[in-house]
Amino acid sequence: MDKALAPFEPVFMEVLSKIADEHTLFKARYFRDESGTPLVNPLNIEHLTRLLHPFTRRLFLEKAPEALLDCLFAVSKSYCGLNLFYRTEEIDLFVPQHALGSVIGYCEFGPFIVMHQNCNIGHNHGRYPSIEGGLWMGPSSSILGGCKVGRNVRMATGAMVIDRDIPDDVIVFGIGRDVRFKANTQDNRLMILDESRLTDVRRFPAERHPP
Repeated sequence: MDKALAPFEPVFMEVLSKIADEHTLFKARYFRDESGTPLVNPLNIEHLTRLLHPFTRRLFLEKAPEALLDCLFAVSKSYCGLNLFYRTEEIDLFVPQHALGSVIGYCEFGPFIVMHQNCNIGHNHGRYPSIEGGLWMGPSSSILGGCKVGRNVRMATGAMVIDRDIPDDVIVFGIGRDVRFKANTQDNRLMILDESRLTDVRRFPAERHPP
């Protein structure tokens, strides 16, 4: 088994370094210690989720065996509770906060996506969203179909948008035709990231590989 996995060790170490680097921006105690040293603990479900997807995504791009990819995806789906397939592009600064029962499809993502439980980003009649970044998804919220989602959008609990664009800096309420927007005056990133390090977010460009 060690010999079979040995060729993929450099890929894993690259991903581990990336996640550790991102964790220097986080202010919660389980992302970095009091000295600022980043923590990456696979026994923490959020950390494991953040490791597994970019690892399997990069292995997929390196044409790793499909059996290995499917096994790692099964771990993410069953143990971590998140359906995020390795054909979906890598998400920089992805924060799954108790994202059990959530699904993420083949979308385009900018950096910083926070997702809670029972959320859905996916298709409607084969069309998928495009998300600029800075998105905060409350529990049981959904973005479906050909939506262009602006920066710093917050989806309220239970909100659902289908085939409708969302402007920058809004909080989204309601479902379908009853969707309404309210100004979002807060930077979503400040709820997770250290304000003193916020400019460093620009160091993490989106991957933008085709699904």
